[in-house]
Amino acid sequence: MNKEKKRKDPVIILLDIIIVALIFVTLYVGQSYVFYKIRMNEETFAADPDKMAFELQRGDYAGLIQGKYMNEFNGNVETPGYHSLADYVEAAFAYKVYDAKGYTQEANEQKAIMDEARVKMEELTIFADKVDKWLN
Repeated sequence: MNKEKKRKDPVIILLDIIIVALIFVTLYVGQSYVFYKIRMNEETFAADPDKMAFELQRGDYAGLIQGKYMNEFNGNVETPGYHSLADYVEAAFAYKVYDAKGYTQEANEQKAIMDEARVKMEELTIFADKVDKWLN
């Protein structure tokens, strides 16, 4: 018995191509929507004092630093004490690395940033003391 192969109707082939194209278009539009939605949320982000205080209570210094940079990016300067503490923490880590590697000039530059930030952070110096104990 010789089975004969059925030829597909050209309309069916065209519809299959259209369906595949629509799937790719839908995926592209969805990916673009998610990308711009995330970007919009980042641009409106502002770390308020309550959020930054919460991060300090949890010991999330990386989140504190991220909040400082996002605030600077968005022009929000209402939390200068927290920003100074974030500068202090960032400089303290860099100081420790430079000091361990023997780069005295860079370590001294970071130490100057730490001293300047300690003056600006006002009542948050207790957290700077915690960072000092943690790094030593």
